[in-house]
Amino acid sequence: MDTILRIALTPADTAKATPLELLEDFADATPGWHYLEDESQHYASEKGADACILRRQRGGQPRYVDMAFSATDPEQPYQLELMLVDAPDAEHQLAPDERQQVGRTFVTAMRDYLDDRPGHATLRIEGDE
Repeated sequence: MDTILRIALTPADTAKATPLELLEDFADATPGWHYLEDESQHYASEKGADACILRRQRGGQPRYVDMAFSATDPEQPYQLELMLVDAPDAEHQLAPDERQQVGRTFVTAMRDYLDDRPGHATLRIEGDE
């Protein structure tokens, strides 16, 4: 799959969580999002890098989409890419524009999550300046 977006999720200096742990907490704290632990571990072993898979519950079809985040450089673990956005239901695959919309939905929800936790971490999207 193609990369949907690249993000830098940089915890504050005083934070005790890694970027992937922040994603897990985001999923726990945000309605409609779920952290998939087993799938995350499997994806990490396949990728050979730290990874996190989140499931987004949607109102339309497909009802769920899975989003895989992985570290792009072991030396910079805050640099992540959203690689895979797919529907677990094989009957409802996402079109490219739907995949981009899911990425935008994540960015909006993550920014809201971080806005509620000032000083917790910063989110930067590659290409945003």
